[in-house]
Amino acid sequence: MKTGERPGAGGAPTKVAVGIVLADMTEIDDVKQQFTADFIMHETWTDPRLKGLDGCRFNLEQVWSPRLDFVNSGRVFPGFPPRVAVGPDGMVHYVQRYRGSLSFRHRLDEFPFDQHIIGIAVVPVGSSLLEVELTVDEKNTSRVKELTIPDWTLGVPRGRVSTFEHPQTGLGIAQYHFEISAKRRYEYYLWKVLVPLMLIVAMSWSVFWINPAQFGPQIGMSATSMLTLIAFQFAMAGILPRLYYFTELDGFITASTGLVFLALVEALTTAYLVSVDRKELALRMDRVCRWAFPLAFLGLVIGIFVL
Repeated sequence: MKTGERPGAGGAPTKVAVGIVLADMTEIDDVKQQFTADFIMHETWTDPRLKGLDGCRFNLEQVWSPRLDFVNSGRVFPGFPPRVAVGPDGMVHYVQRYRGSLSFRHRLDEFPFDQHIIGIAVVPVGSSLLEVELTVDEKNTSRVKELTIPDWTLGVPRGRVSTFEHPQTGLGIAQYHFEISAKRRYEYYLWKVLVPLMLIVAMSWSVFWINPAQFGPQIGMSATSMLTLIAFQFAMAGILPRLYYFTELDGFITASTGLVFLALVEALTTAYLVSVDRKELALRMDRVCRWAFPLAFLGLVIGIFVL
């Protein structure tokens, strides 16, 4: 048998059913744009030349195969010996387990309340739609119930097939996609970042209840809030993804810093007004800021995380 020649060469394309079972996922790296997973890929096709060999096993290089390769860049390592099993009527089944890291493009604009579609894509190397037609093996498109990854919630996977045009030959090529939704568990960032940051911002509002004539404690409290916020940002630098664009959390931190700084400016302004005998105007500014700053902060939260 010519292993380089597909079944029924010159006729209808050979149908290959592809399915992936996700055995585990251990990590999603936001900065490197990749995930680390353990999965099993099933490939099934019919080769009439193998009829009558039910139950036999062959090395992969001894029979024709669609030579599926990953579109995602990265490194994965096979775990099973490259052997195929022959079933009734020449049905060939190839199962391989892969472990490693693959890339997937995603943006973190809504971090830490983001969700993404993680995909694994494969194509038949050197075969066009005229030669190999990929279909979805629904029975072998699934995931195990319990996964190792702690900070993401994964949904139900699905398989689909698309086509694209080869940039050089212009021929259509089939592409199988295994896709699963991933939603970040935001509780860690809520309690470690958002809530402490909100308390620091609220602490800066205390200057509006301090008599502006006592400008020492007033300015001291504003400066303390500002320094606390700066120290907090340094502490958080190690747990937040380093990106060239702003996420929702970045916007919230920057806007909160602006509000704390404005509270410091207000404290300096009222202290100056008291020094030039305009205490009533300073008190009026404090009274307005008591509700203006919380309302502005509420609008900030809604504008960034809700709208």
